[in-house]
This record gives sequence, C-alpha cells and structure tokens, in this order.
Amino acid sequence: MIKIQQLFSALIIVLVLGGALSCKKTFDAPPGPSDDLNIVANTTIQVLKSRHTVASQIDVIGDDIIICGIVSANDKSGNFYKQLFIQDTSGAMQIMIDATSLYATYPVGRRVYVKCKGLALSDYKGNMQLGIKADVGGVPSVQGIPGALVGQYILGGSINNPVEPIVVTLNQLSTSMSDRYINALVKLEDFEFDVTNVTYSDTSSYKSTVNRTFSKGCGSKESSIIRTSAYANFAAQTLPNGHGSITAVYTVYTTTKQFIIRDTTDVQFNAPRCVIQPPSASSHISIRQLRSRYISSPGTKITDSVSISGIVISDAANGNLSTGSVVIQDGDNGINVYFGPVTSVGINVGDSISFYIVGDSLKLYKGAMELDAYGTAPSIIATGRSVTPRVKTINEINAALTRPLGDPLNFEYTLVKILNATATPAGTFSGNKTLTDGSSSPNTMTLYTKSTATFAGQTMPTVASSWIGYPSKYNTTIELQMRSAADVQ
Repeated sequence: MIKIQQLFSALIIVLVLGGALSCKKTFDAPPGPSDDLNIVANTTIQVLKSRHTVASQIDVIGDDIIICGIVSANDKSGNFYKQLFIQDTSGAMQIMIDATSLYATYPVGRRVYVKCKGLALSDYKGNMQLGIKADVGGVPSVQGIPGALVGQYILGGSINNPVEPIVVTLNQLSTSMSDRYINALVKLEDFEFDVTNVTYSDTSSYKSTVNRTFSKGCGSKESSIIRTSAYANFAAQTLPNGHGSITAVYTVYTTTKQFIIRDTTDVQFNAPRCVIQPPSASSHISIRQLRSRYISSPGTKITDSVSISGIVISDAANGNLSTGSVVIQDGDNGINVYFGPVTSVGINVGDSISFYIVGDSLKLYKGAMELDAYGTAPSIIATGRSVTPRVKTINEINAALTRPLGDPLNFEYTLVKILNATATPAGTFSGNKTLTDGSSSPNTMTLYTKSTATFAGQTMPTVASSWIGYPSKYNTTIELQMRSAADVQ
C-alpha cells in the first residue's frame, strides 16, 4: 500500500513539473496564467507592435501591457549585442537591454514575460524595438533597459521550450514596419552563398560588419544578404560551399531585407551547389543580337543558355562608373554589364571577356540598357586590346540614341569621338556640362562626370577639342561619359 502511495505521489510530481515546463501552443489570444510565475500576459506581441505606426516616433507605454514570448536569439555568439529577441505565434520583438552575457539568464527557449508599462516602442530604420526612452545629447531616443532595472520589466519563466523557425519565402517578407516576420526567427530553403572563398565577416582590425549575398544559384535573381558582425565568434570562418537552408532573424534597414544568423549551425548547406552546364560554342551571340532581344520595361529575361563577349571600354576603377559595372563593346554595339562588386574586381579596360548568360536579364535602367549578370564570373580571354572610337557628330549621336534600344543602329555604350566641341560652363569636369559642336541642330548634349571620378576635380579645356567617351541615356537626357582626362584631346 505504501509503495502504491509513493508511486501515486511521484506521478503527481511528474505531472506538476511537466505542466510547469510546458508552453502554451498559441498566443493569438492572450495567454492564461503561467504555470511557473504568478503573472498573466494580456496581449500579443503583434498587438503591441501595432501601437507604433509612425516611423522613428517614440511611443511610451503608459498602461499595464504584458506580453509573453519565447527567446529565439541572444548574444551568445557575439553576433547580437545587448539585444534579446522573443516571439509568439503572432509576431516577434527585439528588446534592447544595456547589459551583456544575456544568454546566461535568457537562453534560447526560455519563456519570458515583459511588463511593458514605462517602456518605449520605436524603430531603427524600420526595424521595431522595445527599450527605455532617454535623452542622448539632448535628443530623445530609445536606449537599452539598464541592467539594474531589467528585473522590473522582464521575468524569466520556464526553459527548454521549443523554438521552431517559421519557414518562409523571400516574397512573403516585406519591409513594412508592421510586418509580423520582422525580428522573427525564420527559415529560408534552397539557397547558397554567391561566393564561398571569403569569411563571414571582417577579420581586420577595422572590425566592420559585413554583408554576404545568398541566392538560389544557377543565375537566379532571388537573393538577399546575411549580415554578420566582426565581433561574432564565427566571423573568421569561411562561408560554406554548398546548397541548403538558412535559419536567421529577419530584420530590415529601410527597404533592404537582411538576415542575421545566431551561429554557423543556422546555415545547413548539405547539398551540392547548383551547377550550370555551359552552352556549346554554337550558342555564342553578339552584343547586337543580345540587344535585339530586349522587349519592354522593366526587363527581358534570357531563358536560353548563350554566351557573349566583348572588349572592356570602361570599368569602375575610374570612379565614373557604378561599382560592379563594366562597359563592353563588340563591333558597333555595346552594353553596360552589372556583375556585382565581387565578380567585377580584376576586370580592366582593354580586357577581352566572355561569359555565359543563364537566367540574366536585359533591363531598362534610367533610360539605358543594362545586362544584369549579377554573380556571373566572366573569363578574361585576352588583355591589352583596344577599341578605336568612331567619329560622330552630336547630331548623329542624338539621332542614334533616340532609336529603340534593340535597334542595331542605336550605338549607346560604344566609343565615339566628337570633333571640335566646346564644354560649358567652364570649370572642372565634375557634374553636368553642355557639349556643343558645329553639326546641324540639335548639336548639343550633356557631358556627365560623377563627383567620384578620378578626374572630376581637373579643369576642362576652354578651347574647341576632341572628346572621347561613350553615350547613353539618363531618363530622356542623352549624355556622354569619359574614362579619364586623357579622353579630351
């Protein structure tokens, strides 16, 4: 009889402990009383987030709002700093705490209750956050809850609660401040890093946070970034060379989607990378044939496997072209190609390059044609090549660039030479200038030089000169861009 009573008592203890460690399956309705704390959550995280509707505004909570959530991420790896992320089934919240080693008290899987009265809601560039209102240099802002006061606002409950990431697609995620996925632990499937011979973050003494791009691979344009602090304990590890899933906290920076992993186990690339079978030699097309494929805005996707080649007539090293872009010419036609900042490195003026186009797109960018070949690795098949600029009047250039983009007589992004032209107003090359020659009207066009160009600060000649560059459109304005001051003769 005693043994039966002991067995019955043990069973009661197990049931009580099991109840204490269990977590409610849903917080869509306010949770009931906790089994381990004498506290009741009376609203959901998403309802709390709905109180903050004006970007950058600080909303101090004046009523007795209590939320409950499970810790999904903390500062254990160093990739988060003085931040705690919690979520329920309605949404997720970033809590700012002015303390370190938060993981010791709030491990992943711990249920916490947050007494929100006296705290403040705001956002940083669209990313919602909860903290304390404070004046910094006389300017109101939201800062971390002081370590000595954390216990007044945050109460720790049961531990080892399951934390399952929400499986999503990139298209499901928006950058709207009220998006229920912002600050949530999510899982993206079927991705790979665009480059794999680099580390997660900066290993130099500068300690800069680094963005690494990931995509579906095989020419897919569905991509985003993983953002990693240089202080993460895995910053020096090399990105995995494979294909698979990414678990991360979803955050936003204005209109940019970005993801932050907790540690390297969040990246499960166990499948081989997507491999493209190169097209045959017979599938090579000219830039003229490529341009003729353009149909309409916003772009035309190249669905078959073809390759193109051309001689580089301008690169970003001169500062007068966007980083990641090169201009190539083949015969009497040219095109601006965007490879991305990594794969464009090492490509220089005079290089003859060839590359495959698989899933890339011809796009209308600010009125000019661009080939979006992001992540494509071109082959340099020769160096030291040159293209002789064709002598054209401004009238001929204006006529050619008003033709349709796919017209073979539209010679945008090819080298031209304009004789006996003057540039006004006088001064340095930087900015918009007006080129005028002696041809029939219209005999004026814009000479544009970015302020970042290596020659932007040099003084232009005031006498009639020959000007070499490549014409293109900026919206409806036809303009000429040079590569260096040596293009004026």
